[in-house]
Amino acid sequence: MKVITWDEKHGKMLLEVDGHNDLWCLYNILNPGDLVTAKTLREVKVGSKSTRKPMTLKIRVEKVEFQPFTEKLRIRGVVIEGPDEFGVIGSHHTITISEGTVLLIEKERWLKHEVDRVFKAASRKYLATLLIGIDSDEAAFVVPHDYGLELVAEVPLNLPGKHEASKRDEVLKSKIRELVDKTKELVERLKMKVVIIVGPGIIKEELAKELTLNINTKFYLDSVSSGGYQGVKEAIRKGVLRRVLRDLGVIEEIELMNELLSHVSKGDNKAIYGLEYVRKAAEYGAIEKLLVLDELVRSPDLDLRRRIEEVIRIAEEGGAQVRIFSSLEEPGQQLKSIGGIAAILRFSLSLE
Repeated sequence: MKVITWDEKHGKMLLEVDGHNDLWCLYNILNPGDLVTAKTLREVKVGSKSTRKPMTLKIRVEKVEFQPFTEKLRIRGVVIEGPDEFGVIGSHHTITISEGTVLLIEKERWLKHEVDRVFKAASRKYLATLLIGIDSDEAAFVVPHDYGLELVAEVPLNLPGKHEASKRDEVLKSKIRELVDKTKELVERLKMKVVIIVGPGIIKEELAKELTLNINTKFYLDSVSSGGYQGVKEAIRKGVLRRVLRDLGVIEEIELMNELLSHVSKGDNKAIYGLEYVRKAAEYGAIEKLLVLDELVRSPDLDLRRRIEEVIRIAEEGGAQVRIFSSLEEPGQQLKSIGGIAAILRFSLSLE
């Protein structure tokens, strides 16, 4: 994300989208009632024919749609500014945002976590990474995003048992060649900068040895108890990939949930969940880290959304860090199971 201008006094921010993780950022900061201005295509009638014309429109946001693992964000709303000759003002329009789009966002009031999120996205140097989880049964190719883990390919291995050594070696060599070809294709197509291979045993070393001869990129290896998609998730949970993936949101969410649940299991009164309890903790100025599910921030229930925003505001004024969790991934689902909002506290606090 590139922040071109930030007019804090008037609540205006001009942005340029650099990549798909920026779309997730925008999805989480845009709310109904915000104003968005961008270049777009609009179908208009010219004589008896309809044609799509490029124009710049300002819309009042009604709905924001984000499909995970795509490269587009759709913002729907009512046009409040546009070319007079086409009679578009007052009509509905959807602006599609993708990489390279420049857009102006105007809000009556920016929440601190929204501004922080944008500037964090702007300062991040994203490291395009491909993770491979491999064992004797399968290999899974996974791309981490801020909003979750994308399984881009799976290759079954089904290697013969170790008692059939010669047959196993023959099948393994064939599968390694297949995996090298698949990795090469994904690295080139997705422009990956780093490949991380995880799994048990020596198969990952065999694959890495062949990959280094065929692909010019950085490789990392780590040991986990299983391969496939579950092996990748295990590696992330263990934190062994932190040195490579330290900026990715999914890693941060896993670590925050682990910290929260650790306090819960200890019973030290330094973790709390549920909207009313979290609000009380915010009013005491006790919140160090506030965890909120994205579904609550974007809830169609206006009263609930107002209450969530109020808790966020109070917590921010008390110096809390705010993290919006993706409902697409396991940490977000864990948070959802305890009410969608929780907090890690600065000090022990009993609200029973």
